Amino acid sequence: MRNKIIMNVLVLILSVAMIAAATMAWFTHNDEAGNAIFTAGTVSIKAGRKVVADEGEPGSSDTVDGTFYPVRVVEYSPGPRIDGKPVKEPRNNPENALGAPESGQDENNFCSLGFGGTIILEFDHGLYAPTLAVVVEDTWGGKYPLEEAHVWVSDTGLDDDWDYVGKADNKNLVQNQTYSGFTFEFVDIRYIKYVKITDCSNKDDFVGYDPKTVDGFDLNAVYINGHTQEEDNWNPGDENERVYTITNTGTKAIRLRGKLTGKWYEYDEETKSWKMCYLSPDVVSFKLRDDETEWVKSGDDDCFYYIPSIPGTYGDDVTEEDRTVELIIKVCLDGPDTGNEYQGKRFIVAATFAAIQASNGAQEESGWYVT
Repeated sequence: MRNKIIMNVLVLILSVAMIAAATMAWFTHNDEAGNAIFTAGTVSIKAGRKVVADEGEPGSSDTVDGTFYPVRVVEYSPGPRIDGKPVKEPRNNPENALGAPESGQDENNFCSLGFGGTIILEFDHGLYAPTLAVVVEDTWGGKYPLEEAHVWVSDTGLDDDWDYVGKADNKNLVQNQTYSGFTFEFVDIRYIKYVKITDCSNKDDFVGYDPKTVDGFDLNAVYINGHTQEEDNWNPGDENERVYTITNTGTKAIRLRGKLTGKWYEYDEETKSWKMCYLSPDVVSFKLRDDETEWVKSGDDDCFYYIPSIPGTYGDDVTEEDRTVELIIKVCLDGPDTGNEYQGKRFIVAATFAAIQASNGAQEESGWYVT
């Protein structure tokens, strides 16, 4: 067996639980007394994967540096054309925006967002240390009004978890396409898995143009330069490690638990994407390190429980380091039960973390494992 960091795609689903406990307060009966105001504490966490190579430093034989393109459409919510009608075919096909940029004048090369429309695209891997993102737009002809779109990136794709990187437009025309580049000096994000683009073109600039093709930002492609890490040769009997970091971002001290699940995927040549297959996930198990002392796995709910409480932000002397913990998991692929049908398949791990207030017996009352 070998002990190595798994570097494949990660899906994080954050789950926050809060148990209300009675707050006891004493008020004095005095006409001179002012208003008594109570601010409830908060319970919230932020979790993410920590990329560590065999030697403990970024970079390993599993690191792939390069240019990456989205592989699937998460959402396409087109706005209308200038005349109020829907975007016409084939300009309304969101899959036109996947893959590498295409040149020439072909309506199958891009997806029109419509005025105010949005598209969300997903990369096959989390992209670490991104250096440049480029959004490619189609404009056929040099004297055409300004088409613009806001651009966001995210590691989770959740509604409230997007980082704004700038505005793409059609100013720098290269033949039939324009390229808008963005860097990430001021974006605090662990890795990029999703990109969201929303049209913000001004309708008034397009009066007098053919309404059939006046349909907002025409997205040809998106690509990002960075690196991804994945275990490409996972064999039966291997034990690989994943490292997760969890930070208490709420005011209250919390108890923490996490659960890992996974599904097998196979590559679909027709759609050029990975799709879930129905191979048994039971050949994969999740274990703690033998020398682990602060986490314990419960046999009742298959969750990993952090034994100490984690302090919240309340208090001047509490640092982020005090509020952050790591969970190191061994992901084990069974030897005898993993047959040839698993060859070439991909196992994607999903990590779910939940927090509960540490006070007033909330852990016990909610049925959490208690050491």
